Amino acid sequence: MTLIEVVVALTILAVVLLGMGRFAFNFSRTERQSEARTVAVELASQRLAAIRSTPNYAGLEATFAGTESAIAGFPGYARTTVIVHTGGPRPTYTNDYKTVTVTVSSPALAAPVSETVVVAAP
Repeated sequence: MTLIEVVVALTILAVVLLGMGRFAFNFSRTERQSEARTVAVELASQRLAAIRSTPNYAGLEATFAGTESAIAGFPGYARTTVIVHTGGPRPTYTNDYKTVTVTVSSPALAAPVSETVVVAAP
């Protein structure tokens, strides 16, 4: 009878340990993805802050539009900035603004991170 109890106890222990191992693996993977997403959001926010603070509205496209495939200090991350101009100068147009979308991607991310802001003409 004692041998059967030991085998049952070992089986239960093995099942519990396998479950804990799977939990630890999933937790570790989720933590890495969360860290990568946090870095991507910060990179996008930095780019948008730089765009908002630039005084040269007419030169936003020339200065910021494009893709950065290598970001210093952040290997594996790529940042793409797309600027779409709507309207034109007054008095011909009533609207003059630019929609700026920054997308950050990395192999560590499940999906790219995008942030968008509208910048109005001064």
